[in-house]
Amino acid sequence: MKEKVERLAKGVFEYETPGILLSEEEINITVDAGKIYSGSFTIKNNKNTPMKGILYSSSELFRLEQNSFMDRENEIHYRFYGDHMNPLETVKGEICIVSDCGEILMPFTVNIEVPYLESSMGKIKDLFNFANLAKEDTAEALKLFKSQEFKQILLYHDTKYLLLYQNIIKSRSGSQALEEFLIAIRKKLQINISVDKKVLTFDLDKESIMDKVILTKDNWGYAEIRVSTDVPFLIPEHKIIWTENFIGNSYPLEFVVDPAFMHSGNNYGKIFITTAHETTAIEVTCHCNKLGLPIHNSHRKSNGYRIKLTKNYLNFRTNHLSAHEYVSEANVLLERLLNQDSKNQHLYLLMQIHVLIISGNETKAEQLLKEFGEIVEKVKETEVLLYCGYLYLLALLRKDETSIQNALQKIRGFYDGSYNDWKLFWFLLYTDKKYDINKVIKLAEIKELYKNGCRSPILYFEAAYIFNEEPSLLHELQDFELQVLNWDIKNDFISEEAAMQYTYLAGKRKYFSRSVHYALIRLYDKYPNKEILTTICSHLIKGHQRSNLYFRWFQAGVNEQLRITELYEYYMYSLTENTDTVLPQQVLLYFIYNSSLNDRKKSYLYAYIVKNKEKLPEIYRSYWKRVEQFVLKQLEAHNINGNLSLLYEEFISQQGLTAETASQLPYVMFKHEIVCHNPNMKGVSVIHKEMNEEVYTPLIDGTAMVDIYTEDAEIFLIDQYENRFTATAEYTLNKLMHWEYYIDTCYEMKVDHPMILLNLSEKVQTYLKYDDRSIAIRKDILSIQGLNEVYYNKTNLDLIHYYYENFEGELLESYLSKINLHGLSKVDRDKVIEFFIIRDLYDKALDALTEFGFEGIAIKRLIKLCSNLLENRNEEEPKNDFILSLAYHIFKAGKYNEGILKYLVKYFFGTTGEMYELWQAAVGFEMETAALEERLLGQMLFAESYITNSLGVFIRYYKRGSNRKLIKAFLSYNAYKYLIMDRIIQPELFHIMKRELVYEDNEVCTLALLKKLSQEDNFEKDEIGFIDYHLHKLIRKGLILPFYKKFQGIIPLPARINDKIFVEYITNPIHKVTIHYRLEGKNSSDEFISEEMKDIYLGIHVKEFILFYNESIQYYITEEDEAGQVSITESVNVKLDNSMKLEEDTRYNHINFMLTAMEVQDDKTLMESLDNYYKKHYVISKVFKLL
Repeated sequence: MKEKVERLAKGVFEYETPGILLSEEEINITVDAGKIYSGSFTIKNNKNTPMKGILYSSSELFRLEQNSFMDRENEIHYRFYGDHMNPLETVKGEICIVSDCGEILMPFTVNIEVPYLESSMGKIKDLFNFANLAKEDTAEALKLFKSQEFKQILLYHDTKYLLLYQNIIKSRSGSQALEEFLIAIRKKLQINISVDKKVLTFDLDKESIMDKVILTKDNWGYAEIRVSTDVPFLIPEHKIIWTENFIGNSYPLEFVVDPAFMHSGNNYGKIFITTAHETTAIEVTCHCNKLGLPIHNSHRKSNGYRIKLTKNYLNFRTNHLSAHEYVSEANVLLERLLNQDSKNQHLYLLMQIHVLIISGNETKAEQLLKEFGEIVEKVKETEVLLYCGYLYLLALLRKDETSIQNALQKIRGFYDGSYNDWKLFWFLLYTDKKYDINKVIKLAEIKELYKNGCRSPILYFEAAYIFNEEPSLLHELQDFELQVLNWDIKNDFISEEAAMQYTYLAGKRKYFSRSVHYALIRLYDKYPNKEILTTICSHLIKGHQRSNLYFRWFQAGVNEQLRITELYEYYMYSLTENTDTVLPQQVLLYFIYNSSLNDRKKSYLYAYIVKNKEKLPEIYRSYWKRVEQFVLKQLEAHNINGNLSLLYEEFISQQGLTAETASQLPYVMFKHEIVCHNPNMKGVSVIHKEMNEEVYTPLIDGTAMVDIYTEDAEIFLIDQYENRFTATAEYTLNKLMHWEYYIDTCYEMKVDHPMILLNLSEKVQTYLKYDDRSIAIRKDILSIQGLNEVYYNKTNLDLIHYYYENFEGELLESYLSKINLHGLSKVDRDKVIEFFIIRDLYDKALDALTEFGFEGIAIKRLIKLCSNLLENRNEEEPKNDFILSLAYHIFKAGKYNEGILKYLVKYFFGTTGEMYELWQAAVGFEMETAALEERLLGQMLFAESYITNSLGVFIRYYKRGSNRKLIKAFLSYNAYKYLIMDRIIQPELFHIMKRELVYEDNEVCTLALLKKLSQEDNFEKDEIGFIDYHLHKLIRKGLILPFYKKFQGIIPLPARINDKIFVEYITNPIHKVTIHYRLEGKNSSDEFISEEMKDIYLGIHVKEFILFYNESIQYYITEEDEAGQVSITESVNVKLDNSMKLEEDTRYNHINFMLTAMEVQDDKTLMESLDNYYKKHYVISKVFKLL
């Protein structure tokens, strides 16, 4: 700026200032709420020359990263700080560009819009858009969902959804979190998986087979499907399937059935299809032929017939089937076996013979046996079983001692040898009399066979028969005895004596056996007596069996008043706790004196008594002391369940709410019971909007106790894979206590537990209460550790408003010191900043305004702040940009004081118009404005800006300004504009120019004054002297301008001016100006003569001609610019006629006078003029000599 002033003062001017070119005429941008926007624009001029300038922004939010520039093309970077703005707000302003190419305002408009996320589907502005994206491109939606911008853009305005997101995003699986979030905000439905087949059957031998089931989903979305089996022979292709693997809505789940992990026969297994919310079981049955035999229905039927034949035989032996029925059914079954199983024909024939013998048809039996004897004699060494069977039947049929001994000897030989099949032993049982004589031996040998792996029910029968006959032989319950007697009991064959012996032995067992238990139950059903019932109950108690499955036995024992230790305790333990249960009187009486129950069952018992106190008044009174002690103990331990909640309320109703009880209540009164039957869920997390931290509670047997003390608490169920569920989680929530009955009393008793305070605070804020109690609650809230910042600020803000409105300044300051402005809305933040100023907390206010800006703050508050900052400022301190911006913001609002104005006058730079307005205000306050005027005048010259009253500014500065160079530059600039551009100048400025010329030469001002005087008609004496002096001075310098001729008759002018015709053309000095002319007269030519016009002064181009009377000149002018472009700019015809002034006594005028006389044929005058011309010419030639 100083450089240009110096150039102007030296008379160096630019004819034409380059025009400013901006990359955009105005800035229109859209900024996401809460974001900072960066942009840029470029400044250059239309001549692509280097330019200098300075920049100003009218808004604190629109900040320029540089405030000056100096280059051919200048890129200006800016930032708009929308980080604390709300959607739909608009900020308008302008950037002032002051340069040596001029001054221009660049408007800007910033629209704050709802923030959005960029996606392949366009702008994602809300959750509806986001749900559509998730449906079309889950991967892209998941990426956005996990980004930091998701919550900042889509959830910032919704506290509930933000709380939901912040906790659901903690899921291990981001896809599962996205799915749950969309369901929770009701933008999609839960996805369900179904299976096309739930029962599968396979027949296979040694080779594996592959099969598949079709999984189908009913909705778009994400699910993680886990596939497992309960047997090793079922091998799924994949253990985890995601819905993204589905083709359309279905997925073929393939699996292998591998016989390597099977046994021969039927194998059973299940395939489990498990999602987070359900498990589907596919039942699989595989019949495996390990031996590689062909598998077909006839084989299966044969096997079934054999099993049926064995069962019928045992039913016959246990008297559950008559001989006639047995024989009849056996014949049918054997006939079918003979027709279907050709490999075992001989064995079935032996069985037929045995049936014939039993039926009494000995004749046919003997005939068949004889025929069979011939066959078996040939193969007796290889078919031992058939041979021994033949011998046994022969002995059975003949019944003579010889046959019996023969059969015994040979069968024993085989059995004691290498063929110890149990069937041979069975033959011996009915041929060797020792087994009838000594049952001990018989039982021992059967037991030995059992130890060697024999599990034939036929031998179980033989052993059971012995126990039934001689119960005294049953003296222990080892595996063999248990197996035999369980079979005995299951088949309803056991005798009462054997049953009682079994009961006796079972009662002596120290450990619980499920098989023994079920055996005792069958015995009790057959022989219902106290001994068996006592054993059942004792057996269960020894095994610590408290399941509800066994309640009927403990109940029966109580009803029978059995004397068993802990019977009543186990009755209570196995009891299902429901409202329909009626406890027997003897149980209630028992526990008056015996209280070895655990705390849970005690709470149930005591709650039952409380609920039935009207029916059981005596019992209630007898229990009450014990109940009181129990309740106090449980309350101190902070235990709670449904029964305890009833006891707590009963205790308080009886004893009243004491301070001691009130201090313990908060730990139990807000408890809720969550019951979840989904085995995949392992815990519950509860998040309250008022607190930062979540509270995790594990699920134990599907139940968890959680605190819920304010509305809209978020509940998340967490599965074993650390995924979280809320909308899709199935659970029941049971409120345990009526806390609303006690909460007010607790608070009055000075119980300041956070849960009580937050619960009360919620009501206070809902109903906008501001009584003393409500204010005290708010104050207590702020002391809670881990309080959510938003909630903290909201509560703190309530207190701030309250204390402001109630004129409690010290308390107001106390809470103002705790506020966090970042967590507030703009309206609330602006109000708090105003409170800072009101309470003279200027440092806090200054910090806040520096960060957030002062738009929206009441002007009167800003005036107070600014005035204080200025009053406490050292005069030697450098300029403070923030204070300067603040002061001008106040000034623009039209409300300011002298101190603010004084600071602006001293330091403010802005647009020329802004500085002029400031100058006007300062003049109104009669301030010293020289510094401001100097800046303003300098800027006007630098940017060549124009304001209407620039003269007023200059005159005020001229009177006492010290910068002579600036004054000279201003005068020179305006003189130049007048001289070259014909700009109108006020007369006062010409007077100053004239005065300044007394002290210092200034050529451009001299010329401007002469030009001005040349247009006058009347002159003062001093003006004539001024003209004469300066005009001749300029002529001597060779600086001759056409307007000099206007002074003819005022002062004597040289002949070289009077005799000439001047053509003047003003343009840019760097342009080439050419005049093209031709003289019209007697000796004229048709061709134009071209001649470059001289630049006489600052672009004033002049060409002089001599014309005589009645001569004329025709000319036109061309101008060639710096780019070489030529244009015709002027075409004129000039003629010298009788209107020309010929008073001057010059040879030129004499000639013209003679030509005039000649034209009018005045010969006398012509001759006189001619004589006079020659005489003067002679005298001059003789008197004057050339030097």
